[in-house]
Amino acid sequence: MSLSKTVGLFAGTTLTLTSVAFGSTEANTDALKQIADLRAEIASMKAAASGDNWLTEQRSAEIKGLVQDVLADADTRSSLQGAGGSAGWDNGFFLASADGNFRLNVSGGGQARWSFNRRSGSYGDRSPAWGFQGATTELAFSGHIVDPSWQYRVSVGLFGSEGDYVGVAGETNGSAYLKDMFILKDFGGWYLKAGQFQAPYSRERLMSDYTQSFIARSNSNYVFGLGRTQGIEAGYLSDMFRVAVAYADGLSPRSATQNAGYPNSAGNVTSPEYGFSMVGRVEVKLAGNWKQFEAAQSWRGDDFALMLGVGGYWQTGQLQPDANPQTTDFLIREGNSYGVTADATAGFGGFDVYGAFYYSQTNDGIDPTSPTYAFFGTGTPAPTMRSFGALLQGGFFLTDDFQLVARYEYGDVGGLGTTGATVGGATGAIATNNLQSIASFGANWYFAKNRAKWQADFGYSFVPLGVFAQNGNGWQLDYSDSGAFTEDQWLFRTAVTFSF
Repeated sequence: MSLSKTVGLFAGTTLTLTSVAFGSTEANTDALKQIADLRAEIASMKAAASGDNWLTEQRSAEIKGLVQDVLADADTRSSLQGAGGSAGWDNGFFLASADGNFRLNVSGGGQARWSFNRRSGSYGDRSPAWGFQGATTELAFSGHIVDPSWQYRVSVGLFGSEGDYVGVAGETNGSAYLKDMFILKDFGGWYLKAGQFQAPYSRERLMSDYTQSFIARSNSNYVFGLGRTQGIEAGYLSDMFRVAVAYADGLSPRSATQNAGYPNSAGNVTSPEYGFSMVGRVEVKLAGNWKQFEAAQSWRGDDFALMLGVGGYWQTGQLQPDANPQTTDFLIREGNSYGVTADATAGFGGFDVYGAFYYSQTNDGIDPTSPTYAFFGTGTPAPTMRSFGALLQGGFFLTDDFQLVARYEYGDVGGLGTTGATVGGATGAIATNNLQSIASFGANWYFAKNRAKWQADFGYSFVPLGVFAQNGNGWQLDYSDSGAFTEDQWLFRTAVTFSF
């Protein structure tokens, strides 16, 4: 019985008993006994109610204590797991500690390419030739440690950064090789970097594989430009200037550190390659912001951007022979080598123009006794090799996502000798075909800017290709089985390129 009902019953009984109090003494005695019993029952119920409340409060306190213990344990576990670290997407996938002192960025990309090359004649290789390539495949890890001023990068190339290159002694298609491996300390504008990295020389090579306007870099880049090297680099960055200077190993287009975009050969693995090597680059931003020059494209809606750049290198010493006969640097024995490049980039918000000039020279560096020299020519080499090249390219967006591109490049590598040698029963020398004159045009369809795009281009060579051939980008030797260098080579390429 509830307390309210009991009280009500007690009140009703009391009134009833009062109304009949004068009925009889026995009745009065029974009524008093009932009243006493009811009072005892009410007192018992009050005590029980009081006990229930106390039990409820006790349980509430116990539950609160348990919750606090669970929360404290969760805080402890969180602190042991990096004090609330974060992960996600910030222009790339990342893992980071809550205090921001440690960060790992994961990036990479690849290109599914199909090429068709047609030559009037061929030596060793069939013509026409076509097929697929898994090109520019890369996996990279970067970020900072200790604090944001200590930065690092480690990247691995797969299948060669410009395709499945065939012809280098000891080369196995589909191999993996180290591209970048460096640690950088930022001093607030100034920085110091050590390890393996891209030589600060030509703009075309400093841009990522995945931000190019054409499917592959130009022949000029591979013959005159510099790739990766190993050493120490110091640099400075301001709102208007960007400067980088490096003391490093060999700086030839194809050195032991995969400068040409494919793994080094078995005959080119010695380091250091030169007794002394220096390379540097200076850039001046006259308009726009630095981010606009990270890619070749000037997107619709971008502000006007203009940048001038100049690079140079100097090295002295000995270069180890390279088993690849298409190189020009493997003949260097002693002497000094140096080169300069200058370039200009302009973006007009939907239209971009880029031009570059290269000059290189090697003094007293040719070894006519080299067994592979005969492939270039048996004539007396010039004591000084002087080479130069130039290219001009541009792109125009017809829509926000569709772009037309065009490029012309010219090159001349001199001082290799003039007399042909007998190779495979044919008479000729690659050195007599030391020129390039190539015109290319193409189209790009951007699905998510440079994150995902379809590309296609067509190129035609106006001269036979010797020194400027076989760079892994589709252009082949024009050397024929009849002993003559033939003209009329053209190349069609199409690809889907992606990065993350």
